[in-house]
Amino acid sequence: MKIRGIARSITEDEFAARLEQKNKCTDNAKSSGTAFECTDNYLEVCDGLYREKGWGLLAFLMGGIPAIGSTIMALWIAINTSPALRQKGLAELTHWVFGFFALLSFGVFLWASRFLFVDCFNYTSKPIRFNRIDRTIYVFKHNGPGGVVSVPWDQAFLYVERSPRGGLLLTAGRVARCLVLDEKGQVTDSIPIGKRVVLASPETGPLGQQVMNELYEDFEYYRRFMEEGPALLPRVESFLSKKVSFRNSLKLRFEDEAALLKSGNLFLIAFGIVALVPVFIFSCANYLAMRTCREPVWPDDVERACGALPNAISESVAT
Repeated sequence: MKIRGIARSITEDEFAARLEQKNKCTDNAKSSGTAFECTDNYLEVCDGLYREKGWGLLAFLMGGIPAIGSTIMALWIAINTSPALRQKGLAELTHWVFGFFALLSFGVFLWASRFLFVDCFNYTSKPIRFNRIDRTIYVFKHNGPGGVVSVPWDQAFLYVERSPRGGLLLTAGRVARCLVLDEKGQVTDSIPIGKRVVLASPETGPLGQQVMNELYEDFEYYRRFMEEGPALLPRVESFLSKKVSFRNSLKLRFEDEAALLKSGNLFLIAFGIVALVPVFIFSCANYLAMRTCREPVWPDDVERACGALPNAISESVAT
C-alpha cells in the first residue's frame, strides 16, 4: 500500500536507536498492558497512542470551549457597540479590536479542535498484529479498503524514539516505533508500537533504567514471539480489554498509579498520591472519548492471513 506523505531518509539518531529483529534488547521478555490478544499465530498489541486517548478531549475542553465562548462574546461586542462608545466616536475602533479578538479566539478554537478529533469520532484503538504465519506486521489505519498497512517483519526498521524533555514537569517520552520504507529505503510512515513511557529522570539513572526496562521487555516479547514462537514465552501478564466501559478506563489509568504506589520510592509514592485526582479526571475523559469512537474491524484477507478465519493458512505450534 502506498502511504501518503513526504518521504524522508532515516536519521542518524534513528539508526543509533535501532532495535534488531535477530538480537535481544534485554534478557527478560514480558508483556503487560499492551496486548489485546495472543494466539499461536499472531500477537495483537496497541499502538503507542492508545493509552494517551483522553488528553485531546481535555485539551479541547480547557482550550476550545473557552475559545468559542470568547469568540461569540467578542463578535457580539463588535457588532453591538455600546451607546457610550458610539458617543465617544470609538465605534469603528471597537469593531476592529473586538473583530480581531474574535478572529484570534476562533483560531484557538480550531487549533484545539484538532486535538478533539484525534481522540473522538475516531477508532477505539488502532491495533497492530505481529503475524508469525507470513512474518508480517499488520497496522490498522481505518475500516474499509486500503485501511491496513503491512510491513514484512524482516524488513521492518524498528527503533526507540527519544523525545526531548518538555512540559511543566520536564519529562521525556520514549516509545518503540516501526518505520515504513518504500522501495528506495525512504520513510513514508512512522508507527508507534506498544506502551509509551515517560522519564522524569535521566535514562542512565536507576529510575530511568527501570522505566526503560519496561519498554525493552515489551519489545523483547514481540521480538521473541516472531522469532521463537509463543511456546518459549511466558504468558501475557495482563491483556487490554477491547470493551468500552468506565471500569476499563479506570483500570487502564490506575494500573500505572498502582505501580507508583508500590515502587518503594518515596518521591514516586508522593507523586502518585498527588496525581490521583488528575488521573481520575483523565480516566473520565478517556471513557467519554472512547464512547464517541467506533470499533476497528480487520479485513477478511488479514484475518485469513492470521489464521483467524476458516480456510486460512495454519501451522502447528507446540504448546
